[in-house]
Amino acid sequence: MYLHAENNVNYQNIYPDVYYKVQPFAMMACDELEAANWEVPTQEVVRQISDQIYEDVCRIHPDLAEREQYHPMSYEAAEAYQMTERLAEAEQWRGGGFFRDLIDILLLNEIFRRRRRW
Repeated sequence: MYLHAENNVNYQNIYPDVYYKVQPFAMMACDELEAANWEVPTQEVVRQISDQIYEDVCRIHPDLAEREQYHPMSYEAAEAYQMTERLAEAEQWRGGGFFRDLIDILLLNEIFRRRRRW
C-alpha cells in the first residue's frame, strides 16, 4: 500500500504549482456565480468563464501561456477515430490544449463542489 493510515499529510499541499496559480481564479469565478444566484451555468457560460480565467492567468503568469495554437478536431478526424458525433462536438467545444483543459477541470470541480453545498 502506498499510503499508510499514520501518514498525516494534507494532500492539497502537494498539488503541482500550476494548481495554486489557477485555482484562485476558479474560486473567484464561482464566488461571482454564487453572488449572481446562478443555479447551474450553461456550457456556453462555463466556456466564457474558462476563457476569462485563461486570459487572466496568462496575463499574471505569462510562463503558463500556451506555445501552440489550438486547432479543433475536424469531423473527418472524429470519424477516423470512430468518435460519435456528440463526442466530436464535445472534443471541439472543450479543445484548446492541455492548459485550457486543466482550467476547465478546475472550474467544473469547483462548480460541482459548491453545487453539492447549495
